[in-house]
Amino acid sequence: MIEELGYVLAFFVFPGILFASAVGLLFAGIDRKLTGHMQHRIGPPIWQEFLDVGKLFGKEDITPAAANSFVFNCVPLLCFGAVMAVMLLLPINSSQPVLTSVADLIVIIYLLNIPAVCMMLAGYASGCPFGTTGSSRYVVQLFGYELAFIIAALAVAAKVGWSLSLSSIVSYQAQNGWMVSQIALIPAAIAILIAAQGKLLRVPFDIPEAESEIVHGSLTEYSGPKLAILRIAYNIELFVVAAVIVVLFFGGPVPHTIGGIYIPGVVSFLIKCFGIVVLSTVIRNIAARLRIDQALKFFWTFPTLLAAISLFLVAVT
Repeated sequence: MIEELGYVLAFFVFPGILFASAVGLLFAGIDRKLTGHMQHRIGPPIWQEFLDVGKLFGKEDITPAAANSFVFNCVPLLCFGAVMAVMLLLPINSSQPVLTSVADLIVIIYLLNIPAVCMMLAGYASGCPFGTTGSSRYVVQLFGYELAFIIAALAVAAKVGWSLSLSSIVSYQAQNGWMVSQIALIPAAIAILIAAQGKLLRVPFDIPEAESEIVHGSLTEYSGPKLAILRIAYNIELFVVAAVIVVLFFGGPVPHTIGGIYIPGVVSFLIKCFGIVVLSTVIRNIAARLRIDQALKFFWTFPTLLAAISLFLVAVT
């Protein structure tokens, strides 16, 4: 009974819905504020994302007459459920996550693709030409960034004896230092950061939802509570993708004792995730959007080559 209660608290409180939503919305708010300053604007307050989502929950829920209503209405819940499942698999406060298996890494890579599939289904099910165009671009871009992301993750797994357990990867770094500090894995770290920019649909890879071209792509027809759920899921995904990179390359959660005060591992973990989000924000404000053919060619050359070089170096040493 106590174990079941622990799982319930983990899902709803920490590191579940409340914690993940709060951090995700906070990171999104900081991203918007930093973007404003980089564009010589004051920018919205950091808590603006919380207000926007709350306002959306109070609006009318509309399903277009031309839409496939079942798929259109199920997509937000499926997207949200996938990113929440990843949260429970990540070692956020210690090397041991809430849920674990012998192949955590494969499960996480699989689950992180579900939001992308959901966005594709959302566009096709909406009955809107902008949504269909956005979904078509998403399909193409997925085959670009995912290859580099997977190869970079496999390079880390190879370094720890082909272990696919995130606990093993964090424990290895606790004894041997961060993966990014090892020369052979620096190209993989660069590759996964680039791939993450595409996975999160951030400039220069925001092609599937290019606002100046196709309104909002797959999400053009969404409004009210469904759009609020999708925005929360996207903001959590921003946190989750940064968290995966931190676990793979930056040591994961590390507790510290400063001045006799114990600081839990989640604090250092959040600081590292924040650093990655800030880096992503800087990139999206200094780059220009690519065409879909340019993005695909770029992903299949530069980041994929970097990740493959790391995998080769790790395999032969």
